[in-house]
Formats: sequence, C-alpha cells, structure tokens
Amino acid sequence: MSGKRILITGGAGFIGSHLVDSLINGNEIVVLDDLSSGNIHYVSEHLKKKNFRFIKGSILDKKMVEKAAKNANIIIHEAAVVGVKKYVDNPLGVILTNTFGTHNVVEAALKNHVELFLLASTSEVYGKNINVPLSENADRVLGPTNIFRWCYSTTKALDEHMLLAYNYQKGLPVTIVRYFNAYGPRQESSDYGAVIPIFIKRILSNSPPLVHGDGKQTRSFTYITDIINGTLLTLENEKSVGEIFNIGNDEEVTINQLADTILELMDSSKKIKAKHVPYSEFYGESYEDILRRVPDITKAKKILGYKPKVTLREGLKKTIDWYKSTLHAQNM
Repeated sequence: MSGKRILITGGAGFIGSHLVDSLINGNEIVVLDDLSSGNIHYVSEHLKKKNFRFIKGSILDKKMVEKAAKNANIIIHEAAVVGVKKYVDNPLGVILTNTFGTHNVVEAALKNHVELFLLASTSEVYGKNINVPLSENADRVLGPTNIFRWCYSTTKALDEHMLLAYNYQKGLPVTIVRYFNAYGPRQESSDYGAVIPIFIKRILSNSPPLVHGDGKQTRSFTYITDIINGTLLTLENEKSVGEIFNIGNDEEVTINQLADTILELMDSSKKIKAKHVPYSEFYGESYEDILRRVPDITKAKKILGYKPKVTLREGLKKTIDWYKSTLHAQNM
C-alpha cells in the first residue's frame, strides 16, 4: 500500500504505533492520540518526517477529529479506553469514549468519502462464550449490566453495529478486525490483557507473578507482528469490506502455563514461583472472568491469507528481551 493519506487514531499506542512503523514508507500518516495510554516516544522517530503528523487530542473532540481526518483516504480506528481497572473504576469514561468518540470518527470518515474505515475491535465482544474456537458468528454471552466488567465488551460490540450500519445505510466502506490478546514490545502493563508485561516486570523485580483465581483460565496470545500482518492484509484486500475477521493465534494456554513459561525463559523458575490471588483483591467481589478464549481463524486464512507465524515461546523471548533492554535504558 502506498500513496495514501492515513489517519490512525490511537496511533501512539501499543498496536497503533506499530501500524505507523509499517505504513509510514510511501504514505502520509496522521496520528490522533490524547496520550492517555499512548506514548509519544513510540512514534518519536517519525516526528520530523514530512509525511508524518502528530495531533494530540481526543476522539471526543469532534472538531479535532474533523481536522485530523481531513482528506484522509483510509482511517484506522485504534483509539479506545481499555483496561479492566478502567472498566470497573470508570465505566462512564469507557462508555462515552468508545461510543461517542467512535461516532465522531465515523462521521468524519463519511464527510471525507474515505476508501476504507478499519475498526479495531476485540475478542472481548464474545464475552463468556466458552464454545471455542470462536468464529466471527459465535454468540455473545455476557453478564448482567450491573457488572461493569462487561461495559467494554458492550461498547466495542456497539461500535461494530455502528460501522456495519453505516456500511449498510450510508455506503461507507468498513472492515472490522477482532484482536485476540495482542502482546509484544511497547505493551504497557496497565493495558487490558497485559498479563505478559505484568508478569515480566514483576519477575524482573524479583517478585512472584500474581495469577488471578486458580490459573486454569485459558487465552490465545498473539504476537504483535502477527497482529500487524493481519491488519495490513485486511486493509489491502477488497473482499474485506463489510466483513469481520478474527486476528489471533489459536495456540491455547492456561495462565498457569503462561506464568511457568515466562519464569523458565527468564531463568527464574527455581527461585520464584507464581502466586495465586483471588480476583476480589483487584476488581471487587462481583468480577467475572472468561474461562476460555480461542479464535477460529479459518475465515481470515481463507479470505486474507492470514497465518500467525510467531509461536508463544518465540514471542515471549522477544518480549522479555525488549523489556529487559527498555528497563535497563531507563535505569541508566
């Protein structure tokens, strides 16, 4: 892909900044990010480039969004409020940003007649459905509305409904990717699903990784290069318009196994052991977790040619090395 003006909301964040790195050559990139969870250092190497523009602002600011989206050919909407603690402590912030903010970006896309609008969604939309692997048409199974843990899932599902409705009624070309537990360099330990950097940082400080519950809950972690590759394949394929794709790795692992693997790779398994703690210590008595989450990536393989290439052990090694070098540089 080249010769495009691309707006990336949340472009200084974990996934967004990697997309900037992948798309900067041959394109004009505009990033809109309020830096509430993003980091300007992740795009610092691009700040002086003529084909890069950084705008600090919120997607809740309609005029700011319109300014950032002016003459855009493609919009990649990565900005959202994420993080389990934020769902529990600030549900209103999650709901307003992820719905009204998305609406502002979609309206700006419509005004600029963009060629494609890509929404970054999440495996969270499947909720408590444990009939894995989960296809794009799998049912959403959620808890009651008085459990704020589910507000993020609900807002992202509403975003999907919104985008598909704009496609159906307004003719806006849209596509949706559902990421499954992305991890890798630049992921902050405060991000949702950021159990990997949380474990790594605790082990580096000679503290035990804290496993919530019995640790038998499973996830399928996807290394950042596979996340980016799947996103780019979606952008470049005309058949993606109007479609939803699971972008993930179908290698299922329990959180206990994850903790043990990280301890082993960090040569700490003999001196540090994982510690199990109740969910209530972090999220309150009413918190509900998901017992299993594994993607069915058949559709992405068939239509996009997507195939995850990085195994969990390979990705963990790379991630550990990055955190070691980053924390070492910060302490110098």
